[in-house]
Parts: sequence; C-alpha cells; structure tokens
Amino acid sequence: MGEHGVVQLSEVPAESGRVSRRRPGRREELLAAALDVIRREGPGASMEEMAAESGITKPVLYRYFGDRDGLIAAVAERFSADLMAQLEGRLAGTSSEDPQVRIRAAIESYVVFIEEDPALYGFLTQQAPLGGPALVAVFDRVAGSISQVIRGALEIRGLDPRPSSTWAHGVVGMVHLAGARWARDPDGPRAQLVDDLVALVAHGLIGAAAQ
Repeated sequence: MGEHGVVQLSEVPAESGRVSRRRPGRREELLAAALDVIRREGPGASMEEMAAESGITKPVLYRYFGDRDGLIAAVAERFSADLMAQLEGRLAGTSSEDPQVRIRAAIESYVVFIEEDPALYGFLTQQAPLGGPALVAVFDRVAGSISQVIRGALEIRGLDPRPSSTWAHGVVGMVHLAGARWARDPDGPRAQLVDDLVALVAHGLIGAAAQ
C-alpha cells in the first residue's frame, strides 16, 4: 500500500487473468464506483476521480479495463443492459398490437431512461465518440429490439418488412440525438418530445413503406 492508502501499480498482478482469479468481483466494484462518480460529478467526470473513488491510481484502474476506451465501453455496456431491460419490459407489458402504440412504448422507454439518468447519458454522449465501438454497440443492441417493433408495424399492414433493420438504426440515432439535445436544454415536457418523435417515426415510416 502506497502513500495515503492508495494502491500502487506494483500491487496489481500483471496478467489480467490473475486479476480476475484473485479478485473476481473487483472489476464490477470498480465499475460501480465509476458510475457513482459519473452520477455525482456529471458528464465531465474524470478517470482520475473514478480511480480515487476506489482508492487506486488511474493506471491501476486501467489494468481492469484495458484503457480509457475500455472503461467507457464497460459503462456503455452497463447502460445498454439497463436500457434494454426497461425497453423489453415495457414492450412485454404493452398488450396492444397497434404499431403506433408499440412504437410509442419503445421511444418513451428510451426517453424516460435519458430523463432518469441524465449524467450517465451525458457522459456517454460527451466522452464516447458517436461512431466509436462503445456507442455503436449500444445502438446495435437497442436497434435490434426496435427493428422487431417496426417489422411488426409493417407486417400488420401487409407491407414489405425488408427495411426494418435500417430504419430501426435510423430511429435510434434520431432518438439518441434528439433526446441528448432535450436533456441538455428541455424546451417542453417529456410527453411532448415523445409525441413529436412518435409522429415522425410512425407516420414517416409507414408512409414510406406504402409508396
């Protein structure tokens, strides 16, 4: 143990496999501490602050995640897992087969998630590159679920479901950017944002497919 109770790099095994065997839950502990810092300090939370939260140095923190991008990817993975649990739970609890009702449920789940955890969402939008692997993984995972909603909306009307995946990614990108802007500077209630997005998605996609 180094000065002020901070773990020194030499105290951490050099091989990542040895880290996981000796401290199987340590990575999760460090991730939980990093999330606490983000939610307390906001989107600008630094890696140094996250390391200090666990009483270690930044190089030691990186030993568990590979590097800064690896830590951001772990945060994004946790974000997408929690978002998917909420999204799928909401869709499972939606008994209506009306495509617009299901599209609304999907969009509202995403927006509610942004509203309930703005610091974490802001961290990802500010510190993870838009086209980087961390956010791409989040978008792909969410789009996979929304693709099924869009496919159902098209099939129930007897329309070609082929564009479902492409449109789902477009919807996720739209909601992501519109939601991030709204989280930074709300210009109306959440319900209005959802109404506006649903109007564009539901009517725009169905109209395009019918052409």
